[in-house]
Formats: sequence, structure tokens, C-alpha cells
Amino acid sequence: MAGFCSKCGAELSPDARFCVGCGAPTGFATPALAGVGPAGLAPAGQVPVGHAPAAVAPSSGTLKVVLIIVGVLVGLGLLSAVAVMFGLWRISRSVHVDRSGGVTITTPGGKFSTGHTSAAHLSETEVGAPIYPGAVAEEGGFKLGADSGSMATYVFKTSDSVAQVLAFYRDKLGPKTSVVETPQGGIVTAAKDDNEGVMVTVGRDDSENKTSISITRATSTKDSR
Repeated sequence: MAGFCSKCGAELSPDARFCVGCGAPTGFATPALAGVGPAGLAPAGQVPVGHAPAAVAPSSGTLKVVLIIVGVLVGLGLLSAVAVMFGLWRISRSVHVDRSGGVTITTPGGKFSTGHTSAAHLSETEVGAPIYPGAVAEEGGFKLGADSGSMATYVFKTSDSVAQVLAFYRDKLGPKTSVVETPQGGIVTAAKDDNEGVMVTVGRDDSENKTSISITRATSTKDSR
């Protein structure tokens, strides 16, 4: 309901706080904020200004799922570690190293051995081919062995020329000899029978001004019949 100013008598609107005629205060109460209910409560579905929504705590079901996933990952990691340790244990049980550095590995398919050939007291029977006259045995050979056969390499050096060494082995290894010559040396191969073969590699060692001779003997235990 409209009123009148007590100072100048001008008509006032119900929501006017000051007189439009003289500017005097009307004494009317300030209207309530729109949208706010009794006792400052906001209507349903609205959040009062200055109040943040409360954080929602994770449910116990979600927490259980997370714990289960973490447990599965940890279990898989432990199983992998155990499998690796068991594999290393089995390998250590199947590998034997002797005092000379040779290694023997036992597998379901048989035994495999590897090591260095000794340069001392070598014979033609052991090498599988004639030893070049005056050649000195060197370290650096190796041998491999298995149930199906073996292979060994022996290294020698001589002051004679490559041509002299090739001619010697061409003559000594018999009629089943094959010779391949290169500018740096040559290779002589011969087969004693179906279960044994020899390869002689000849080359020049310029660092020592000597000729290097490598004799490789391969044998097989398989029946050739």
C-alpha cells in the first residue's frame, strides 16, 4: 500500500527507501532476497552462495575392487620372481665349469662342452691333421663337444710363407683335398671319411710377420650307413 513522505507529503511507493521528492528516508523495510526461503535456507536444488558441496566419500565396494587389483598385481610379481629364481637354479645345476675354464652343459638332448685347447704336447692324432714342421702351437683354440659329435680348433704359427704352408697341406691331406686360395691366404679342406673332416685355414699375420695356421677338426658319432 502506498504512503506519503512525512517531510514533503509526496506519495511514496511501497518499496521506496527514499522520497523521490525531497530524498528523505522513508523508513520502509528492505524487501527479502528473491529465491531465499525462511531462515536463509535456499530452495531445494540450489546451493547458497559461499557454500561448497561436500565431498563424496568413496564407497566400500570401490575400495574393495582397488585392493583386489593391487593384490593381484603384487601376486603376479611374486610369481614371476619365483619362476626366474627357479630357472636360474636349474641352469646352475646343469652347468659345470672345470679348473681349466671348460664349461659342460647337461640338457635333455645330451651334454655340450666347450673350452680352450691346450697348446702343449699336441699330437697329429689329437689335431686330426699333420702339424706343419717347425710350427709353434699358440693359445686361442677352442673345442665344442656333444653326444652327436665334436669340433676343435688348434692354432699354430710359422715363419714360412703362406704358399709353402698351402703346398704342404695340399700334399699331406690326400686325394679328397680341396684348396681355395685368396690374396691373403687360403683354405684347405679334406674328408677322412663320412664322420670326420678337417679344415686348415692359412693366413699372414703382419703384426708378427709370420704365417698363422688354424686347423679345425670335426667329428660325428652318427651312423653313416
